[in-house]
Amino acid sequence: MESCSGEGGDIRAPAEWERHSCTWIAWPHNDSTFPPPIIWKVEETYCEMVYELSRGEVVKILVNDGKEADHVTVMLEQVGARLSSVELLTVPTVDVWVRDYAPLFAKSESRGLLAAVKWRFNAWGMKYPELALDDSAGREILRLSGAKPFYRPYVVEGGAIEVSGDGILMTTKSCLLDPARNPGVTREEMEMELRRYLGAKRVLWFDEGLVGDDTDGHVDVFCRFTSPSTVVLAEERGEGVNRRILERAYKRLAGFREETGLELETLRAPCPPMIQVLDQRILASYLNFYIGNESVLVPVFGVREDEEALSILSECFKHRRVVGIRSGELFYGLGGIHCVTMQQPENR
Repeated sequence: MESCSGEGGDIRAPAEWERHSCTWIAWPHNDSTFPPPIIWKVEETYCEMVYELSRGEVVKILVNDGKEADHVTVMLEQVGARLSSVELLTVPTVDVWVRDYAPLFAKSESRGLLAAVKWRFNAWGMKYPELALDDSAGREILRLSGAKPFYRPYVVEGGAIEVSGDGILMTTKSCLLDPARNPGVTREEMEMELRRYLGAKRVLWFDEGLVGDDTDGHVDVFCRFTSPSTVVLAEERGEGVNRRILERAYKRLAGFREETGLELETLRAPCPPMIQVLDQRILASYLNFYIGNESVLVPVFGVREDEEALSILSECFKHRRVVGIRSGELFYGLGGIHCVTMQQPENR
């Protein structure tokens, strides 16, 4: 199958802070993910997200039908979202996890090409078989994006990778090399795939993700780039189950610096405590934030760690509004703000 590698190897996946043409989201409606007692709170979270993002870019919202479109329009009008920057698109979805079933975008500046790479989505190793149907919604996003399409047979979820914009890609072995996703695929084969289609010059592999994350280790829960030379890594300060994992990740980052000679500063941000929603205790994270054109949307949970996390990220993103969005009910669905958004880069 054709590679999207450009001549001279100039294909690359832009960093999230680079200019977007739009953000893609899918409106929440699955009451198995968000039961009736909380789905209205999740919708409020969405309204806050769209309000903030629409001030700086187009927000493309997938809805199931006209009735849902009318409902969404009324809610967004009530919060004062900029409706001129909102597009409602009838694309049926089972659930909201656009980050994982949408295509991933890459650019070739020399050819003026915006590519969209659609890997397979199999609902995190078929943990939730009914949600695997959203693979088709991801294909429709690709078609609507207008980008040059590439279809690949591997499973690569957007939350499983994090890119610097200049060739560094972070991921976990526990996710991308999971036999329920990519049986028999070696690390070398996966690196070749990421190099050809996202321009990854170096891949930083963590062994595993956090306990309590049912994606088998998405990196966007615990370690994120905030610039090409800065990452923020979560820090468990108590004796929680993830302290050992996060300290191993810290050592891995240090080892990567030594191996490559690259300057890569590591900042630490606190882990919030486990949050209680309905009858469940849920893993939460500040690092599941989303970087829009003018704002950074950060999950907050009404706990004392919120202020410190917002302060750290405000220092990282001095030229954007850093906005805390109450997200406890969203995390009840086992994902956060980054999980329900996907950026489409400007093609300039």
